[in-house]
Amino acid sequence: AFNTICDATQERQDAMYDLVKDKDLDFMLVVGGFNSSNTSHLQEIAEHAGLVSYWVDSPECVGPGNKITYRKSHGEEFTLAEFLPKGKKLTIGVTSGASTPDKVVEDVLERVTMIHKLNN
Repeated sequence: AFNTICDATQERQDAMYDLVKDKDLDFMLVVGGFNSSNTSHLQEIAEHAGLVSYWVDSPECVGPGNKITYRKSHGEEFTLAEFLPKGKKLTIGVTSGASTPDKVVEDVLERVTMIHKLNN
């Protein structure tokens, strides 16, 4: 058998296995294309660890009005209203697929941060 996972993908998966051990996380945010198998696997790791996890592919998935549109690893799409609790400090785990541009991750986090500030 050959190892066909690129180094960037393997590093992300290894880091994700470490990250999901942190039981203080309120939720995981997985950022990456919905057609990306490596991003799907990152979401799957979070789900198998029993963590609340939101897989988004763009900043437009977050907000307005404290809602998030996300997918599960099997591909089913959901929209959740009031996904950020009010008046609570949050600990969020963040990861992204190997080919996800940093700018997309930054823009998603900016939207989450803005919604959290408006709610508190």
